[in-house]
Amino acid sequence: MKALILLAGAGRRLHPLTIDSPKSLLPIGDSTVLEHMITKLLRADISSFVVVCGFMETTIRCYIGERFPDIDVTYVTNEHFLTTNTGCSLLVAREHLSGEAFIKLDGDVIFDDEVLDRLLALEEGPSYVCIDRSDIGEEVIKVICNERGEVVRIGNRLPVDHAIGESIGIERISRATSTALFESLEAMMVDPANHQNYYEVAYDEVVRAGLPFRAVDITGLHWVEMDDLADHTQAQAYFGLAEQRG
Repeated sequence: MKALILLAGAGRRLHPLTIDSPKSLLPIGDSTVLEHMITKLLRADISSFVVVCGFMETTIRCYIGERFPDIDVTYVTNEHFLTTNTGCSLLVAREHLSGEAFIKLDGDVIFDDEVLDRLLALEEGPSYVCIDRSDIGEEVIKVICNERGEVVRIGNRLPVDHAIGESIGIERISRATSTALFESLEAMMVDPANHQNYYEVAYDEVVRAGLPFRAVDITGLHWVEMDDLADHTQAQAYFGLAEQRG
């Protein structure tokens, strides 16, 4: 199985830290977000990677080449990363992933190994989205399930009181869902008005079309989606300080 890592964004909400650095390369203890991520994927026996770049692409390529010279990695570029969003970043990886199962990770998420362990232990067939039930805010990507535990809606504009949890930005996409997902994204991006859409808009179309998607509860495990300076501080507390304590 391949891992898709989305690294195109400029991380403006983390200024001044990201003025001259991709947020995935910000230090966390003695490492970086990206090094944590790739190391954990390798420990989970995932060794083939598709990396979507944009902001400071050369820096990211050089970093991966130096830290992980022996991994199988394919780079693709979202050339319009400044004027598009994650939907377009996911779409540019289509030729490398359509019709294949893969793990998709936002490049700014740092997490416990157990997150991947739980995700990869599940049966093949459905797609899966990792969720945290502990604190569901208005602005986060929310997940709604039916009484059978199947995902029926995904998005940031859904009502909080209907959601069972927040998506953390890590999913396992099945072969069948992969094909439908890229078809949905391609149709969506024909209209420039949709270029700022998150990829979850396409996920939502897929689940409403009836393709099986299930939630994986990782509540209680440590993870941080590093959007702003407070998130960076939290990531240091969970992962950097613990790493330094040894």
